[in-house]
Amino acid sequence: MQPSPAIPSSAQPSVLLVDDTPANLVALNAVLKQLRVRLVEARSGEEALQHVEREPFAVVLLDVQMPGMDGFETARRIRAMPAGRELPILFLTAIHRDEQYARRGYAAGAADYITKPFDVDVLLARVRAFVDLYRQREEAHRARWEARTRELGEAQRRLSAFERISMAALETDDVGAFLHTLLIVFMSAADSATTATILLRRGNELVTAASIGMPEDVQGRVQMPVGEGFAGKVAATGRPMLLLGDALGTTAHGPWLEKLGLRALYGVPLFHDGDVMGVAHIGSSAANGFTDAERRLFQAMADRAAWVVSRKQTRDRLYAVLDTAPVAISVWRGADQVCEYANVAYRGLFPGREVVGENAVGLGATRVESAIRHVSESGEAVHVEELPWTADYRGDGTSEERFFRVSFHPLRDALGQPDAVLSVVIDLTPQVHARRALEASEEERARLFQLERSAREEAETASRAKDEFLATVSHELRTPLNAILGWAASVRGGVVTDVDRALGIIERNARAQARIIEDVLDLSRIVNGKLRLDVEVTEISQCIVAAIEAVRPSAETKNITLHVEVGEDLGVVAADPGRVQQIVWNLLTNAVKFTPEGGRVEVTAEKAPGHVIVRVEDNGEGIAQEFLEHLFEPFRQADGSTTRRHGGLGLGLSIVNQLAQAHGATVRAKSDGLGRGATFTVDFPARPSASMPPPAAGAEASPVHDLTAYRVLVVDDEEDSRTLVRELLSKRGATVDVADSAVQALQRIESFRPHVLVTDIGMPGTDGYALIRSVRALSPEAGGDTPAIALTAYARAEDASRAHQEGFQMHVSKPVDPSRLVALVAELAMAGG
Repeated sequence: MQPSPAIPSSAQPSVLLVDDTPANLVALNAVLKQLRVRLVEARSGEEALQHVEREPFAVVLLDVQMPGMDGFETARRIRAMPAGRELPILFLTAIHRDEQYARRGYAAGAADYITKPFDVDVLLARVRAFVDLYRQREEAHRARWEARTRELGEAQRRLSAFERISMAALETDDVGAFLHTLLIVFMSAADSATTATILLRRGNELVTAASIGMPEDVQGRVQMPVGEGFAGKVAATGRPMLLLGDALGTTAHGPWLEKLGLRALYGVPLFHDGDVMGVAHIGSSAANGFTDAERRLFQAMADRAAWVVSRKQTRDRLYAVLDTAPVAISVWRGADQVCEYANVAYRGLFPGREVVGENAVGLGATRVESAIRHVSESGEAVHVEELPWTADYRGDGTSEERFFRVSFHPLRDALGQPDAVLSVVIDLTPQVHARRALEASEEERARLFQLERSAREEAETASRAKDEFLATVSHELRTPLNAILGWAASVRGGVVTDVDRALGIIERNARAQARIIEDVLDLSRIVNGKLRLDVEVTEISQCIVAAIEAVRPSAETKNITLHVEVGEDLGVVAADPGRVQQIVWNLLTNAVKFTPEGGRVEVTAEKAPGHVIVRVEDNGEGIAQEFLEHLFEPFRQADGSTTRRHGGLGLGLSIVNQLAQAHGATVRAKSDGLGRGATFTVDFPARPSASMPPPAAGAEASPVHDLTAYRVLVVDDEEDSRTLVRELLSKRGATVDVADSAVQALQRIESFRPHVLVTDIGMPGTDGYALIRSVRALSPEAGGDTPAIALTAYARAEDASRAHQEGFQMHVSKPVDPSRLVALVAELAMAGG
């Protein structure tokens, strides 16, 4: 609060006399002292300016002719000073009155112009006029100052009361406590009031909310119907009411009036949105009325009370609405985005935690924190339809993912700047889980439908392929048969004179028919797992050359160039040489068939670490990309129509693939499309040539099959199978031990230490795959490197592949070919050293 300014002095007015002649100053003092004024002398212009700057004067008597600074200059400089802007100046001069000097004097700011010698009465009259004017002006100023002082005091008192009222409104949310504080503040600033009461409306009644100065047996118990009594009439009319003296007894009555001895009563209505929400009244037992200032202060207090109560009611209603809302609502504020409000639904998301005071990161929602920060900084709303939110909802350390539809809206301050963020969250977790379950169900249904459709299409395709195959078999068998029978009948009837030519045609067609029958039988053996391989140490280069020579006549007939690059030192493989030749022959026959006249077929074979790679490449018709994946399937031909240009059953490549897999080899096909030729590559696994020397030309292979120096462990849960294999190997000189389970086999390995292990795959308890894994887990000294043969009824290509992956060196399907089994055991025993 600012200190009050000093009250203006009521001392005698001051008159400034400026003259450089002492005698003139004495004369002026003698004349003017009868005016009861304070006379101040100055003997130069500079001294006069100093006096004007220090204190106020009613008038200045200024000599014109002075050394240094004359009267005109002094007057001009006085007028330039804040204190001299309105100061009356009377020029005194001994110069004869001249219009020129008069104009100059008035121009310098003179209020009048008096010549010497002056008339005493004229001088007194003129100075008195200015002194009286000064006195009047000062009295008016004093009166205004005193009024302003009173107004300032009242304003300061009201300001102090308002400051305390505002602080009370900020310090508590308890309306009753606030209203009581409000009355205390008012009473401390009131002039006459001895009681003060605030009543709030509840339905059609007024109930005391706060009261000061009332009897204890009355406070808090007043319930007055609207329209009755003093407060009830104020509420009913909605207008302030003042009762003084006798009017108190006729309008307001009750024992508490008599007890208090009230002499004045003043009440005002409390409004909210145009409706009366209560009444405030004050009473005085010390005065017959209230000052205007007191009533204004009371009205201001009542307005503040109405505002706070209405705000509290509005806020309570708002919170009630928010707490009953089915969506989670929260408010976030500050640089750390701290939650300052959360409704019941929002708190229900975190039943084990106190969310108010937490920030979004603390609740495990980085995306929520990022969105809140964006809204706070940009003022733009953010909506996320399905936000995944992983958090510890129960407060027990367990994280859980839920899904929400969230909206973030800026809350702005009085200047329109975002200072908080409103969050509205709807839990979509049940809906998301239900939708995902439905989508998964739909996907599963679609998958099953697609599988069923694919299976049906495959079955239909297979059926068509088999129908086409049967038609093709019939055609392919009947075509050479027709030639055989036709030429035979011609020879018998003597129609043909060139018998050798006829016999050649019959022989060629008979061989073609035999080849067709052999392909069908080979496929049957492969499908039934009965394909026979006579495995022995084989010079693969000889097989390739033999196949090339067998195909060369067909190539020369079509004028096809055979370009051969086959190295002589390709090493040896453990294979059936006839089947290896069949693989290469099929690929070459296929290449010649689909290469036009004058084309080119290249055959290359090269040795790589652990492999022998054979490649057949042509520049013929090529293969359509969509047919490549079906190329090795049986009964499938790129052109199976009756108008096809090339004969055959479509079994050759399927047989090639099966034969290659039976040898542990792989076959691959590549083509850039129709008209761009094709390349077939076969990758044979090689065997160390040092441990497997090729047999001499014309020598018997029986020394390779002599097993006298080797121990063999046979494992099979079927006694007949064990006995059969033991007899086969024992007759070739092997020392054979048997086991009926994987557990017993592991014990025999430790004590018997076989050179070769021959085991069944399908056994109860522990199968052959588990047995070989246990063997391979042993150290080399304990038999972990023992070569092994999988002897099993599981004869599919994928069974052979799995056997090699699990750790078997060989895969032999049942029923076993005795000579092949003996050859494989001998091969592995010698390789193992």
